[in-house]
Amino acid sequence: MIQGGAADWGFELGWKLRGLEHALLGSGWKRGGRPGPSAPGVQRFTLIHWPVGEGTRFEDARYDGLKKQPPQGCEAEEIGGRFGLRCERPGARLLDAVAELCGEIRTGHGLLMTDLGIEKLWEWSADGTDGWGAEIVGQLLLMAAERGPRLGYGVDDLVRFLRTAAGSCRDGSGPAGVVRP
Repeated sequence: MIQGGAADWGFELGWKLRGLEHALLGSGWKRGGRPGPSAPGVQRFTLIHWPVGEGTRFEDARYDGLKKQPPQGCEAEEIGGRFGLRCERPGARLLDAVAELCGEIRTGHGLLMTDLGIEKLWEWSADGTDGWGAEIVGQLLLMAAERGPRLGYGVDDLVRFLRTAAGSCRDGSGPAGVVRP
């Protein structure tokens, strides 16, 4: 296993190549001969447990259960020295699939998955609800889900913030006063 700065450099290089792969080949990871684009209603993504301020490593005993029996559609993998899951899961949209899996892991294993592997959060792609832009939004939401409670914000506080900041209706259907077809 690579140590220290070399591991960080290797991890960053890997994710930059992943971004290039997304730009050139579309959504879904391509390792191990897996097919390119996923089928409708199936999402491909990588989840990493990388809590802020903790030096967790892949070998940590709290991952033993997930390594032994990963969630359906996922494979446990060491990613930059951290515990990760490469997944192909059902979901109408990327965030639906990610949220469902995160809830399953939180309930079954007590872990809040914190990362979709997006390093440069200021990058952007308006490629729809299942593309690179959706992964960036998912990364930001996972970070908020982890960091908000550390500051004293509850889930309801975060949801209220999103609804208020976006100016959406109470039911989340869109901006207040705007009728959607």
